[in-house]
Amino acid sequence: MDLDEMFGEGWCMTLAPHPLTETLHLMGVADPVPCPEGLNHATRFLQEHQGEGAFILGRAMPGGWTLTVEFESWIGFDDDVLRTLAADGRTAVSAYRDPDTKTATIAHDGAILGRLELSGGYFGGPSGSVDTGHPVVASLTAAGFDASEDCEPSGEADTEEPEGCLILAVRVLTGITLTAADFDAPWTGGVSCPAFSPGRST
Repeated sequence: MDLDEMFGEGWCMTLAPHPLTETLHLMGVADPVPCPEGLNHATRFLQEHQGEGAFILGRAMPGGWTLTVEFESWIGFDDDVLRTLAADGRTAVSAYRDPDTKTATIAHDGAILGRLELSGGYFGGPSGSVDTGHPVVASLTAAGFDASEDCEPSGEADTEEPEGCLILAVRVLTGITLTAADFDAPWTGGVSCPAFSPGRST
């Protein structure tokens, strides 16, 4: 699955442990609407129905998860948003490209655990250090992601393809194996309110 080919240069995708409508509300979409179009036409569809703004599209996934996708905005990658999505003992993950960096942020129980560099397969803490004893971090290192200063992944995480690292991390953290079919229509989405607009501090 080539995410760059599907999404273009700027994109953000988030896996949240909440139902679809609740996830969109937590990400600032006050009035989600059904969007029967595929990803290539969804932004135009929402512009016609809701005007200009940062659009978030979502769809329900197995196990009570929701997948959201954004184009040219990174609301799901915002630390405050991720903390909210990961409150009450939950885990959330968001990945973005802008346009050359490919990074995933992992949050659990209302806290940011760190950032996973998808181009290198290594994991860094929010302040440079990683709590390797944390169960969520341990699940990633068990899959081969390197949380040390060596930045040398192993096993499944030792891949040159950032998409492969992202798919592996999502599978480890959520139990979901993303496929191209997960990005087919239909979607539900809308405009995020200004409080969650791109450029907000992370």
